[in-house]
Amino acid sequence: MIFTGFLLNAQVKDTSAIDLNEITISSVKSKQLNTIKKTRQLDSITKNEFNNLSLSEVLSVNTPVFIKNYGPANLSSASFRGGNASQSPVIWNGFNIMNPMLGQNDFSQLPAFVFDNIGIEYGGSSAIWGSGAMGGSIHLNNVPQFKRGLHSLITLGLGSFDTRKLNSNIHYSTDNFSSNTKVYYVTSKNNFDYRDTTIKNQIHADYKTTGFLQEIGSKILNNHFINLRAWYHKSERNLPPVLGDITGTAHQSDENLKLTADYTYKNNRVVPSVRFAYFDDVLNYTDSAASVFSKNNVKTFIAEADAKYTLNRNHTFFIGGNYTTFNALTNNYSQAKHTFEKEALLAGYNLCLMNNKLLFELLVRQEFSSALSIPTTGNTGLSYQIFKELKLKVNAARVYRLPTLNDLFWANSGNPDLKPEEGYTFEGGLDFKWDIKYFTLQSELTYFDKKINNWISWVPGAGGNPTPINLSEVYSRGTETTSRIMYKQNKLFCQLGFNSAYTLSEVIKSSLANDASVHKQLIYTPRYNYGAQFSLGIQDFVVSYYHNYIGYRFTSSDNTGWLTPYNVANVKFSYKYNVSFVGVTTLFQINNLFNEDYKVIAQRPMPLRNYEISLTLTYHKPKTIKQPII
Repeated sequence: MIFTGFLLNAQVKDTSAIDLNEITISSVKSKQLNTIKKTRQLDSITKNEFNNLSLSEVLSVNTPVFIKNYGPANLSSASFRGGNASQSPVIWNGFNIMNPMLGQNDFSQLPAFVFDNIGIEYGGSSAIWGSGAMGGSIHLNNVPQFKRGLHSLITLGLGSFDTRKLNSNIHYSTDNFSSNTKVYYVTSKNNFDYRDTTIKNQIHADYKTTGFLQEIGSKILNNHFINLRAWYHKSERNLPPVLGDITGTAHQSDENLKLTADYTYKNNRVVPSVRFAYFDDVLNYTDSAASVFSKNNVKTFIAEADAKYTLNRNHTFFIGGNYTTFNALTNNYSQAKHTFEKEALLAGYNLCLMNNKLLFELLVRQEFSSALSIPTTGNTGLSYQIFKELKLKVNAARVYRLPTLNDLFWANSGNPDLKPEEGYTFEGGLDFKWDIKYFTLQSELTYFDKKINNWISWVPGAGGNPTPINLSEVYSRGTETTSRIMYKQNKLFCQLGFNSAYTLSEVIKSSLANDASVHKQLIYTPRYNYGAQFSLGIQDFVVSYYHNYIGYRFTSSDNTGWLTPYNVANVKFSYKYNVSFVGVTTLFQINNLFNEDYKVIAQRPMPLRNYEISLTLTYHKPKTIKQPII
């Protein structure tokens, strides 16, 4: 079985397509803006090796972003630079898909297979993406491809805990038309082993996930582009009890429909675009033992229009507008239906001098809402190519986050008088890249500094009901490093990568008297976070090793309780071969290689060593090119 099941690849792997450079996130809006920020896109090797997993697993292994994980297929959220889950939005093809009721995304419910590109943008960028983009954001993009002919894929996977997976993709494109259909299915008993006083099995944790994505792209008269997308996702999960409980009764059902459309016209000077999105998100939670029967449905409509104007090679201008409305239907609010609307205006300017060695950018955004007073936000950045191999970058931003709908309207607890969180962020760094013959070396060092006022926290209120208030001021600072070295010659390549993050995030002021959290590290914010990755490929065989270290995480606001650090390692083997138009790729992977006993969140155990095997079949018949008649 080992030699017939080495490594899953959702596409035929192209080892020459390893992206080690700084990239611009490829959604429509950020192609026109945000050219100086620190960003990273997962390279093709990493994307293919993790294509059968959730975004939670991809990010926790490959980036310094801390993923707060309650266990496999359970709630997973991201923390950037000492922020919380509500300050780390997910941007799908230019649209913020964060649930406006919860104010966060569940990364366990985002299958990596659905997305063509996965990118990370570091630092505050509220001027571009609006509410919540305070410490960083995750970008998921689907890119239409033309002139590829017929391309199909199917992946079958089996894993520990009776886990079964199926991914399927059919793509067809001509010179001016592209259709892409993706279907996925995952089911698991999820009864993994974990170590308590003895080896035990997780209970009441089974789940099933299904979904599909349909994309249609069209070129009209060469300069006009239209994209339509429909993404449906459904999951049913039993939620396991905390350690010590012997039964579980909680269940969660998620159902999401996301529809988007965008139009762009491109010429040498003016690039206008229009985008629309409609999201229908359902989250129902029940716990019969606690008599909780929560039904939640929120419908989101977004309309955007913008235009970029290039005066000449040195000066570029941008202007745009956004209208967003949320309609929440739930049995948890004082009224069954609540509506929230907001509008935004955005303007930007980009300056290029000294043959693009010196870049300057300025962005300003103002949002309007009858429900809240929203601060003006802005981003500015400067980069200078000191030498061919060395670049200096600095960025500063004013950022904000709106209260969630639950914060404002939750029955007997919501606080309609909440103010938005707001503050300032700064970052500066050096980016080094050196190419010599078969070697590529890249290293980036960044220092960040962030201060947020009106931090929203839930505290005990009248009648014993918790209520949200603007509680504290939080100051975060630290460093991030990313380094990679790659060797590639003919059929041999070797890549070694390392990333680290040091984050000191403290409450420096509080509106509560004698608050024990003042001058203490925020809970579940590790000060130290390290990751390393090694890949070796010889012809069509690849072996990859991933190692992560997560430091102490405090579990109480006064820092008297904590979880010990842990190391987790994963190893993956792959082999592929092609016969005519058909490709076969096999995968074998070992997760938690050294059988580490660890918890990311208190009272929530993680699996011991486990395995997965999969087989991927691809078929690609290129578009036939007509030869001219002589």
